[in-house]
Amino acid sequence: FEITSTLVCMSVPLGRVYGEAVRHYKLPCPDDDTMKAAFKSAYGKTNAELPNFGAASLANEREWWRAMIRSTLDQAGCTEALDDETFPLVFQRIYSSFASPDVWAPCPEGASAMRHAKERGLVVGVCSNVYPRYVDQNLPLLGLHRDLDFAATSYEAGALKPSRDVFDAAARKASHVNRLLHGRTQPDVAPGQVLHVGDDLEKDYLAARAVGMHALLFDPDGKAADAAAERGVPAS
Repeated sequence: FEITSTLVCMSVPLGRVYGEAVRHYKLPCPDDDTMKAAFKSAYGKTNAELPNFGAASLANEREWWRAMIRSTLDQAGCTEALDDETFPLVFQRIYSSFASPDVWAPCPEGASAMRHAKERGLVVGVCSNVYPRYVDQNLPLLGLHRDLDFAATSYEAGALKPSRDVFDAAARKASHVNRLLHGRTQPDVAPGQVLHVGDDLEKDYLAARAVGMHALLFDPDGKAADAAAERGVPAS
């Protein structure tokens, strides 16, 4: 499973989280939609400069988010929040919010599918473009760690989906778990025995199919319906 928007969904608008952190200190702040647009622009810029959450160049993903949040506030015009003494306060409030159940909730359909797979006795894992905090904190925060046997992240693999490196890492971990759970003589899990479920047409569905895995495009709201239809991809 992909994690973001498949197992873990935001329960409040992203722009509101940033805006409320700025407003908490009684600083001027644009509306939530403007803040969200600034986030999207800053995310693209930061990811281009420091790909994969800075896995190859920074000490940890927290430093990546420090750069990312600073860029978001800058692009949103929140100049007072960038003051040397003020920014650490605003940064911490935003960063801490994203480790809170106030912001995250299980995606009902994805969590249900994961639970069903585990009840059927399958090896269940995540294969996701994320950093360690998602696995160490966010999944347990929502109780979603209980049905997981392994996690393969882009941060650990040193590559982002759609690279096959992340899928290969997931297959290796699935093979090892399968031997632990079902017998040491079990062969490696072949790509054709794996089903990957994710919400991104390119990075999840098509990338998984390209390495020989089965795939399901997770799209309960129909947001990817047109793009999927153009590529002849069924969505669920």
